[in-house]
Amino acid sequence: MTPQSVSTRATTRPGWLVWLAALAVGLTIFYYFTGENSTLPVREVAHLQALPLTLDSVAAGPVHLPVQASSFIVTLTHDVAGPFTQPVAAGVFLVLLAVLLAGWVAVVSTLARTAFVAGMVPIIFLLLSLNTESLGLFNTSERYFLYLMLGMVGGVGFMLHAFAEGWPLWRRAVAMGAVVSGLSALLLAQSQLPIADTVLQLAAYATPGGAVLVALLVLWVGMENIRALLWFNTQAEQPGGRFGLLPFVAASLLYLGVLLLYEWNDGVLQLLPGLSLDPLVLLLPAVVAGWLGLRLRAPSYAAWVPYARGAAQLYPMVVLGAAGALGYAFATANTPLLVAARRFTGLALLLLGAPFLLYVLMNFAPLIRQRLRVYRVVFEPRRLPFYSVYILAIGGLIAVESRQNFPLPDQVMAGQYNNLGDLTRQQSEAAPDDLSLAGLAERYYAESGDVLYRANRHAEFGRAAIFRFRQQRQNEINSLRRALLRGPDEKVSLRLATLYNDPDDLFEGLDILRGGLRAYPRSAALAGDLAQLFTRTTITDSVAFYLDKAEQLAPGSYASSTNQLAFLLSQNLLADARQRAAKLTLKTTEPALRSNYTLLQLRTATPLQPAPTAPPADLQVLDEATFAQLYHVVLWDVARHKDQLTPALLAQLNRLATQPANASYYEQLLFLQALARHALGQEQVARQLLLPLAAGTGATSAYFQYLLGLWQLQQEQYAVAAEQIALAAQNGFRGTFSARSFALLASYGPDSLGVIRKELGALTDSVDKQDARRILREIDSNWGDFEDRLGWKTHIDAIARDRKPEDLEAWLKKIVGYTTSPYSKESLPVGVELYGNAVLARLRNQPAVEKQLYQRIVREAPFNAPAILAAAGFYTRRHDYTAAYSALRTGLDENPQSLPLLKAYVLAAADAGLTEYAADALAQLRRLLPPATYATLATEYAARQAARAAAGASFSQAPAPSPLQ
Repeated sequence: MTPQSVSTRATTRPGWLVWLAALAVGLTIFYYFTGENSTLPVREVAHLQALPLTLDSVAAGPVHLPVQASSFIVTLTHDVAGPFTQPVAAGVFLVLLAVLLAGWVAVVSTLARTAFVAGMVPIIFLLLSLNTESLGLFNTSERYFLYLMLGMVGGVGFMLHAFAEGWPLWRRAVAMGAVVSGLSALLLAQSQLPIADTVLQLAAYATPGGAVLVALLVLWVGMENIRALLWFNTQAEQPGGRFGLLPFVAASLLYLGVLLLYEWNDGVLQLLPGLSLDPLVLLLPAVVAGWLGLRLRAPSYAAWVPYARGAAQLYPMVVLGAAGALGYAFATANTPLLVAARRFTGLALLLLGAPFLLYVLMNFAPLIRQRLRVYRVVFEPRRLPFYSVYILAIGGLIAVESRQNFPLPDQVMAGQYNNLGDLTRQQSEAAPDDLSLAGLAERYYAESGDVLYRANRHAEFGRAAIFRFRQQRQNEINSLRRALLRGPDEKVSLRLATLYNDPDDLFEGLDILRGGLRAYPRSAALAGDLAQLFTRTTITDSVAFYLDKAEQLAPGSYASSTNQLAFLLSQNLLADARQRAAKLTLKTTEPALRSNYTLLQLRTATPLQPAPTAPPADLQVLDEATFAQLYHVVLWDVARHKDQLTPALLAQLNRLATQPANASYYEQLLFLQALARHALGQEQVARQLLLPLAAGTGATSAYFQYLLGLWQLQQEQYAVAAEQIALAAQNGFRGTFSARSFALLASYGPDSLGVIRKELGALTDSVDKQDARRILREIDSNWGDFEDRLGWKTHIDAIARDRKPEDLEAWLKKIVGYTTSPYSKESLPVGVELYGNAVLARLRNQPAVEKQLYQRIVREAPFNAPAILAAAGFYTRRHDYTAAYSALRTGLDENPQSLPLLKAYVLAAADAGLTEYAADALAQLRRLLPPATYATLATEYAARQAARAAAGASFSQAPAPSPLQ
């Protein structure tokens, strides 16, 4: 019994194999469209341009001092990352190879001896090519696992062929599937590399085997498109619906002519603007036609392989294996493999299709002219044998390849080295101290790109990625320039332009981007980056021109919309910016555009819809775009919508500031938290957040020092504010004259005018001098009104003396809006409301509420000297001297030069028996107070000290015994 006659049942259409092959082809199509962007993705890179922004103003008497902060205009350019490895695609490729391996051996084991031996030869070579010994299986580099694979696969295949003649095909497939699955599991378990690296390495070494599968498939279906045209020409049921000889010949010649032009133009043929011929697209209908006509083609192969238990299974397995190889090449954007596949496919379709057309015409031209169904008998010739077609075609292929010095093997090997280079580079990045891995990866890329295939874009990108990781800028530039010398490329131009970011590199960047745009005139990314490059010059017309060009090429795209709005903001064209912003569709995935939109809201009075929104609450790591969006939203909430400064937003700011990945934004995140707390009236917390930022001597610290001085000025800490603002000026912050002048006048009155005029004379900037003189005139003309305003505590006490709680409550309601709006032009210190409510509680005989309010003053407004003095007086009246001392000590931490606080502090220390802590304060008061005033204070201090001593003595004296005892 021969293997072919084992079963009488003919499996005409093995459905699961066909569907698996179709799935593999579908994955190949998927990677055809997505592989390039997955391996070498083009990414938007955000750039921040600082711009001063007046957030609001602080009232300093009659003068309104602007509160300024930096805002950021966000622009987007493009960069290319990668090449990234694709372990999932590699795994799919290997799974398909494993299915092919098991199914192939199962099928060929049913064939005759010669066909079985011929079918096992490629399997052996495939196993040999996997280089499994490099995985360190069984902790050795010997080839033990290879011998095991050859023994198991070859041995079981031979046993099925020789001793299992009665087994059906499905049982053979199960047996071989178990063998291949077991070997695969053992390989993954014993490999010394991680699973992802193991898969990538096996896929790399399987590259030549995959290339052979693609070549076999192309050679099998090379004439199928001509046969498909023949079918279309003669398939109608009625002769009248069939076409004659001339339409068939014309269509075939058109098809072959396109392929001939493709080869004549060295693999490039533009069909339409932006659309070039890809022979791999023509391979798809050929594969489908090959499957549909497989039974009709049986006369050409039945002598070697039967249809039902042979070709019907082997063909879809070859398809799925070739699809896996092509899909992995697409997924990794492996330049030499894709070039080899396209050139070989185009050449094979031409050199197989032309002889097949000749074969059809010589054998069946009269029948076609008679409009008969020739496609049914096309493989049963009468004159020219079918095998002559293959002999002629193969001879032509060999001749052409020989004329070109056989480039295909070198291109396939270059593709394998690309994959190995990507894997080794990834391993070197995981172990940056191991320079040998980086050197090995560079050697792979050099062998691939400099020796085997010089137009190897993938190798140059990989080599540039090594230099980028090692921060070797010039070497990276050299690699990318080599890639451009071998041909224009959009992504190479984009990446190279990002490296020319210094002012001295302007012309190099312009040359690269202009050259790229000439080669790719429909590239919106190149046009947009060229516009951003021109922003570094004063040629605004060129910026607008290329911005408009980018918008025409990609209307409404993320980068174009962001850059258009950024340009209008930078040119202060706010009306035009509002018109453009009104037409935008804002997406949560476009933070740069949302940031510019929010900045536009901050710079205009009339709000737009929709309102600005913060980034997602689960955001963990910031980049320039998301940071700018969050930054501007917080500024927007501080300036316009304080009700949106929710605990959730504050918690998000704190969480982001603690993330190590956000270290570069730490200062700004801390500043936002301080600003938000200040806007909510949480002054003490705001200052504690701002103090670390104001501790340095640089320009940034000077800004925070000035802001802290404004906050102190706002809370009537005039002496402290004057020192703080002077410190900011000393560290380089400009425009401090008005704030410091007001602080000095409020603190020391007209006696400070000499110091102010001296500072005015030292000003060198004419604008600053003009503003300073204006401010002095306003202060001089409105000083009386301001002095009345400083008496808010006196006013509260006056109302309290009338003992009319309703009057005091009405006055507090009138000012409560001011105290909860720190940036109001009529703002009052934070402690005013607390103190007023404490007095109100006393009038209503609510001692518990009064005590709670004074505790809040000490905790939340220690910088408010009058309120702290009132709190200390409250504790003193209740004989809680320790609490009074602590309250005054806290107030002095904020106002160390306040004479009222110092005097109250030394007296409270005497009351509390803590005279050793008052020594420094007494010495300070001796220097600051007139002798008579200090003598009075010393007398009172001595009296309180004596009273404290007397109370201590009476407490320590034993009580007299009771007369009842």
